[in-house]
Amino acid sequence: MQFKTKIFSIVFAINTILLILNIKYRDETLSVVQDLTYGKLFLFFGFFCFVFYLIIAKFKKAFNVLLIFATIAFCISLFFNLRLAKDNYDRIQCNEGISEYFEYFEYDSCEKIKKRFEYDLINRQLKYFLDPYNHDLEFEEKIRNEKHIELVGISCTQFTSMDCYNELVKNYIKKSD
Repeated sequence: MQFKTKIFSIVFAINTILLILNIKYRDETLSVVQDLTYGKLFLFFGFFCFVFYLIIAKFKKAFNVLLIFATIAFCISLFFNLRLAKDNYDRIQCNEGISEYFEYFEYDSCEKIKKRFEYDLINRQLKYFLDPYNHDLEFEEKIRNEKHIELVGISCTQFTSMDCYNELVKNYIKKSD
């Protein structure tokens, strides 16, 4: 009985920590995603099943069905929390990678982004923002491996001025070849 209690306590603690982190770092624009709600719901359901199991275990033989329900609920909650944690991590990494570009993307101005391109060109820190709709794998591999240009993930591309920046990078590549 004590081994089961320790395992459930550890899984509950991991679930709770992930839930707290997911609440803290949730994306307000993607709040329609129900993973956080489902994660909370199954965590609380599993917790109450487990507590009820422990209460019954003190007085008479415990129902193993409650333990099975608690296990399933914790596993489902862990699934939702891990999936959401991965999405949050990807979004945070994306934002950190392009946060210095936000002021140029703010108004989707190609003129402002040209200044940033020139700055990056001088400092040899060019980036290429991957397009979620038009993949040119050969070109992307070439600029990453031969030209040492950083590729920024698809999940980060959301501004039209990124296309302007990419066109400047493509023109630079054509001139340098």
